[in-house]
Amino acid sequence: MSDPRTSLLAAVPQRLTLSSPDAFLAAVPHLLGFPPRESVVLVGLADDGSGRESIRITQRFDTPSEALTDSDLAEVAEAAVAPMRASGSTTVIVAVFGDQNPAHAGLLPSTRLVDGLVDQLDESGMWVKDVLYTDGASRWSYGCETASCCPIEGTPISDELRTMIAAEFAVTGAAMAPSRQVLVDEVASDPARVGEVAVHLGATQVGDADVEAWRDAAIEQIAGLRSNPSPPPQTLAHVLAGLSDIRVRDTALWELTHDGTGRAEVISALTMAVRSAPQGHVAPAATALAIQHWTHGDGARANACLDRAVGDDPEYSLAQMVGTAIGRGLPPSSWTGVMHQLDRQVCRHGGPVPAPSGRTVQEPSIASPAPSLAS
Repeated sequence: MSDPRTSLLAAVPQRLTLSSPDAFLAAVPHLLGFPPRESVVLVGLADDGSGRESIRITQRFDTPSEALTDSDLAEVAEAAVAPMRASGSTTVIVAVFGDQNPAHAGLLPSTRLVDGLVDQLDESGMWVKDVLYTDGASRWSYGCETASCCPIEGTPISDELRTMIAAEFAVTGAAMAPSRQVLVDEVASDPARVGEVAVHLGATQVGDADVEAWRDAAIEQIAGLRSNPSPPPQTLAHVLAGLSDIRVRDTALWELTHDGTGRAEVISALTMAVRSAPQGHVAPAATALAIQHWTHGDGARANACLDRAVGDDPEYSLAQMVGTAIGRGLPPSSWTGVMHQLDRQVCRHGGPVPAPSGRTVQEPSIASPAPSLAS
């Protein structure tokens, strides 16, 4: 069954107006961070307080098989609509991206799923503004029943419009990857780097008597990434070991939230750390990197990092918590809000930590300097 993935993009051009279906479809790859293929995309909008609708949430999932039962498709639709509702969206646009040209098949693909999505959205009180299908070159509307408004061969999406939309996003610094696989590859393991870092990991261990001094030094090492985007293997080993300690991890994340300087350098260094991490040391660094991407508005890269974290440790609680927050459509401000509720001393020495959903999570104290996180 398809897994709805949410992308919360902050870098949407403020002056961009998606005044037509063509403009919307041209913008979707930039909203996601990569061109969707064989995908279903939902974009939720709501009044931004000025009388205009702005994007609250963009969500993509693989197009389910046509062979799925009606019951399974209803579950997919329900799971896809839940983040729209949680984000406070009042209007939703649905788009199906595929390779099939409906002019040859005589029927738009995924009609049963689309009907289920529309029913779920209607029941949730959200207005469905449009439901579209595109093969990448042209578009069709699921709600159009006459050739006069929706030609059988589809309505071409002009290259000029695509170029204009791309330019609008480029101004914001939003970088679109050629495919989702590129985002996965960005944080994939690099065997040569893993070997270099593994040599130094053993030297990062200390006795219990030195643990507090070790933690302080590890926090300083992570803070130093703001000016060190390409750290050497020895530094990466210290960063990986430090992030595996809850007290170090939480304090470092608190500091990175309160001081946003050097964000690009931190992302670069943490990406190197994730790619260099031996098995069993990936999840903390990958989750920390996911948080940096999420709070910067790059949900696609955040999800790629979370996949890497869960692949290393399926029970890693922080990855689960962040993944749940993103999946429910919570904005990046939900994380920064939690961090601003906390005192640095709580992060450094332990205490109850509120989750982005508003729950309180009691993190255990850590007795050793570089343990695996217990959920």
